[in-house]
Amino acid sequence: MAVRLIGSEIQSGIRPLNPARDLGQLADLIENAFGAELTEGGQRILREIRILSWLGPLNYVLAASEPETDSMFTGYVWVADGQVVGNVTVNRPTGHKYRWQISNVAVMDRCQRQGIGRQLVETAVEYAKSHNGQTAYLFVRDDNPHAIQLYHSLGFTEVDSTTELKRRPPPQPRVGSLPDPNPLPVAQGEALYRLVRAAEGAGRRWLYGIRRSQYVTSAEQQFGRSLESLFTGEAEYRWGYPWEGDSRELQAAAILKHTRLWNRGPHRLQLWVHPNARGQVEPALAQDVVRILSGKASRPTYVALPDCEQAAIDALMDVGFAKVRTLKLMRRDL
Repeated sequence: MAVRLIGSEIQSGIRPLNPARDLGQLADLIENAFGAELTEGGQRILREIRILSWLGPLNYVLAASEPETDSMFTGYVWVADGQVVGNVTVNRPTGHKYRWQISNVAVMDRCQRQGIGRQLVETAVEYAKSHNGQTAYLFVRDDNPHAIQLYHSLGFTEVDSTTELKRRPPPQPRVGSLPDPNPLPVAQGEALYRLVRAAEGAGRRWLYGIRRSQYVTSAEQQFGRSLESLFTGEAEYRWGYPWEGDSRELQAAAILKHTRLWNRGPHRLQLWVHPNARGQVEPALAQDVVRILSGKASRPTYVALPDCEQAAIDALMDVGFAKVRTLKLMRRDL
């Protein structure tokens, strides 16, 4: 596709995102491309982009002083007759020095099937390479075969898939027939850590790693978190299922980060089932999730589970969770 120049200004073609003037059109583009599927976090980011669009040139000052804001401005747009019709963002949201994420790949409906998306992604990959990137990765919906085919043709391969589920609070809480699970004591943090190492999905393991400090905490740290929850309105409840005959090891466990008081945010659930126990404990685990939620504030509950936890996905859907979407994690070595 030809690129037309008027003076030094690109009227049609690809150029770096200009935060001083592009953010309003970028917000329109993202809403057009992803509006129906934006998660709560995506909607929040869209609102932030619209607010930032009102600042105009002040965005350069904000970007210089806030590294997180600066990463929002790293990317490229495709312009057609002066209008932004395509976008790609490239940044390092996990903080990994050599690992770059490509996201917000969007092209206006009327401009699709013209190779714009391909050129935007190729340009983002070259940007990552030029900044010492060793790997580029992205997420794509499993029901978007055209995008998956495009990424395959650009050298990306699938690492894992993650299914996101949501449970709306029922009008009347459903209470399971099983007794309340006992919370995991501080001393079993090591057992939880070992379980996560054995059960974590390939995608999250590769992308974020598994840090012992996330699961092993001291009594003092637990007390500090309890005090912190008074100010944040968010608390954490952990429970697990020891192996029969070996209480030192866990066959399954879950963490519910639940909101309360003035915090109207959703609850967030995480769970893991040991590979040797999959297909055996998930129904009981799902019933316990419902039982515990029945005693918490009436909020939506979200959970994201990898392909390897399909039995848990099925069990949660049996007790009222609904599928939101499935995302494929794809990567390419640079």
